[in-house]
Amino acid sequence: MWILLPGIQAGPAEFRRLLPLLRGEVRALPLPQLVSSDLREHSAALASTLPDGAHHFLAASFGGLLAWGLPAERVRSLTTLGTLPWRTDAAERSGRIGRLLPLLPGLVYRQTYRARIRQSLTADGADGDVLAAVTLPPAEVLAGRLRAIAGWQLPPRPPVRATWMWGVTDPWVTWDKAGVEAAGHDAIVLPGGHRPHLSHPSEVARWLHGSG
Repeated sequence: MWILLPGIQAGPAEFRRLLPLLRGEVRALPLPQLVSSDLREHSAALASTLPDGAHHFLAASFGGLLAWGLPAERVRSLTTLGTLPWRTDAAERSGRIGRLLPLLPGLVYRQTYRARIRQSLTADGADGDVLAAVTLPPAEVLAGRLRAIAGWQLPPRPPVRATWMWGVTDPWVTWDKAGVEAAGHDAIVLPGGHRPHLSHPSEVARWLHGSG
């Protein structure tokens, strides 16, 4: 079974274009709604919601970090999309934003971040159906996720040799194929930005079916 894990904001709706292209049993799962700044706790909460057995994971951005922290016996393969392969400056910035978010009035948070999510998804090719399906996580949940990225409480390596995929125009990418491969991962660069599964779902599906 393929388990699809979304990024930090959008939820399973970001896989709407990819799902019809995948063969076999596939489930797109939401991320745990934890108020926690520890990635290990997010991964443990995710593990408790998974179907029994080991699975193939396709995990976007923050979802990739949670899959990284899963027990090895739950993971047959791991493919990430736009996930940090190591702690970068983006992790530091996430921590600062995570500390500021709880200070925003609720209405300001909802208006500001709903607009930011919609803008980000639209830039990656989302249409009206995807945007309509997106729900904003509570401020305290998003803040915890951002602080968890900064804390980087992860095992030294993912549970299996992983494949890091990212879009060639992803604004968060500060790494390259050589660096990722030197860290012991496989690397695939696709057309598109932070969510190539939205802008170029056929490319992602083709690679997944070819890889097994």
